Amino acid sequence: GQLVEAAADIRGGAVTPADVSRVTSTGMRHATGEGRTVLHALPVGYTLDGVKGIRDPRGMVAHQFGIDMNVVTCDATVARNLMLAVERCHINVEAMAASPYVAGLSVLTDDEADLGAAVVEMGAGTTTIAVFSGGRFVHAAGFAVGGQHITMDLARGLSATIAYAERIKTLYGTVITGGSDSRELMSVPTAGDEQDLPQIVSRATIANIVKHRAEEVFEMVRDKLKDSPFASEPNGRVVLSGGAS
Repeated sequence: GQLVEAAADIRGGAVTPADVSRVTSTGMRHATGEGRTVLHALPVGYTLDGVKGIRDPRGMVAHQFGIDMNVVTCDATVARNLMLAVERCHINVEAMAASPYVAGLSVLTDDEADLGAAVVEMGAGTTTIAVFSGGRFVHAAGFAVGGQHITMDLARGLSATIAYAERIKTLYGTVITGGSDSRELMSVPTAGDEQDLPQIVSRATIANIVKHRAEEVFEMVRDKLKDSPFASEPNGRVVLSGGAS
């Protein structure tokens, strides 16, 4: 996600929908690098003759009209391959949307979006972030660490199969340990020969493996939020979404 400002002179005196489209297109061109494609070009706010905070400028009179917009781009090749995978299942792709934006529309209340909130969408292979402020989608970010990495950590740490590690994570995965967790033991089949004896591990051991990876994910989320408008929100709310949450 990239915040872009674009402006143009108004010829007819009043702002028309055509003026909005023209200035939006100008901003999109400046924000789209080589090999990137635009998923969203969403207005954050409008400016009339240098005055900010305009919610809907259409029909208002000004000499110069500007838009602050959040332009969300992605790798064009990745987007095309994703579309091809869907189209080969005989399904037409009408449009593509960024998953953190969709998550924000799904889980945030109107008040949360107005007051300022960050939605952290925790998927299997990626964790993505959407920041909303003043009811607008103002920032997008993400990184390629997610719930599948916790599963792989458990599989390696417990010498278990990947399928069993996923089951353990789903049923017993936690980052908060209690006093009895070190005494609660469970049998874990090993990933090798079926004749190998199962391991006996405590729930505290499982929680410790999960906790280390979860801390790493949230440290990366924190660093991404530092570079976003969310950093200026003194009481900003963080909402967790997605399977890994």
